[in-house]
Amino acid sequence: MKQSDCSTSKVSECTPVTCHWRCAVEVIDELLCQRGAATGEETDLLLELRWKLRHREEPEGALRLFCDLRIRMEGRHYLSFFRIRRWLEHNLIADVRICPAAESHEILVQLDHYCVEAVRRVCLCAALGRGAVMIAPRLRFEYRKPASVETVREFAAVVS
Repeated sequence: MKQSDCSTSKVSECTPVTCHWRCAVEVIDELLCQRGAATGEETDLLLELRWKLRHREEPEGALRLFCDLRIRMEGRHYLSFFRIRRWLEHNLIADVRICPAAESHEILVQLDHYCVEAVRRVCLCAALGRGAVMIAPRLRFEYRKPASVETVREFAAVVS
């Protein structure tokens, strides 16, 4: 099995463009392979999280599962949850609208809290920090879309 780019490169260099897309799934697979690493219920939740990440389904549901598992297991498996957390931070965004008819703003998701509602609040506060006035805010978690090869080349040309 190929070693994940996220675990071998600097976290600051891990982006949806450079991140190995399966790294969170591979970390979950490693946890599932360790004898006694998880209880039966934790194993079921890990498998559900793996499915959602692998198929890029229900980003908020995946985030809820991650938070639940993190509370239960991070004390025993800190490094694994650090890696999954970083992957999620680099691959999730919060799509915020100040009202249903307004233009959306993408806010980076930071998982400094153990509860989805706390993460949601931080994202809304970040949108407020941009000078937005919340009328009837809407927030939806989404997976970032990987950049095309052309976008990566354009970015590299600008940076060079």
